[in-house]
Amino acid sequence: MKKHVLLFSILGLITACSGLPKVHPHKTTPPAKLQRDCGQLFPQGKWQFVHSIEAAMPEGQKGMLLGVTRISSVDQTIQTVIMTIEGMVLFDARYDRQLVINRSVRPFDSGDMAGGLIKDIQLIFFRPPGPLVASGTLANGTAACRYQNPGQQVLDIIKHSDHRWELQLYNQGHKKIRTVEMFFSSDEIKPAPLHVPNRLKLTFHGYPGYTLDMSLLEAITLSP
Repeated sequence: MKKHVLLFSILGLITACSGLPKVHPHKTTPPAKLQRDCGQLFPQGKWQFVHSIEAAMPEGQKGMLLGVTRISSVDQTIQTVIMTIEGMVLFDARYDRQLVINRSVRPFDSGDMAGGLIKDIQLIFFRPPGPLVASGTLANGTAACRYQNPGQQVLDIIKHSDHRWELQLYNQGHKKIRTVEMFFSSDEIKPAPLHVPNRLKLTFHGYPGYTLDMSLLEAITLSP
């Protein structure tokens, strides 16, 4: 009987930990301002970003890389190249409703990894594709906006008090699958490029897990 009670307690703890954090009604932050700021985190138009990347990849691989990413928020297209510091291209791909891979070298040569990288870029640079369903504060007092994305995924955009924003993406079972930390020079939301993250840290929590710690080197607008 005690074993059964212990088992049910463990299952209950696992269920509680895997659920979505509750978003409480606003107390101090005006809802309209928070919702506007959440939407303005993402650059609009056509951009090119260059980042130095400290990568911790599957199978324990680590290294310093260089990433060049071109995006268009208008037609949701992506061009991305990841290379070594010496200039050797490891991954070269384009997304325009479908993924086209021009070059991929291990560990970027698997379909799951390539598709995952495109999802990472969409998460970081594009506004949430689903509607806003809640805004307010989490249990620790941080402000948050919650979006219901396609595929029953849930995205929380969280505003911290130290010039840092955070994206938490959950799958349909409410298990956290991606985290993005965005570090800014100030808390004031301004149009890009005045308000582009100086640093991004992305963690993929699934298998195979990886972390990309990205420092911004250049952000430029591209012609329409």
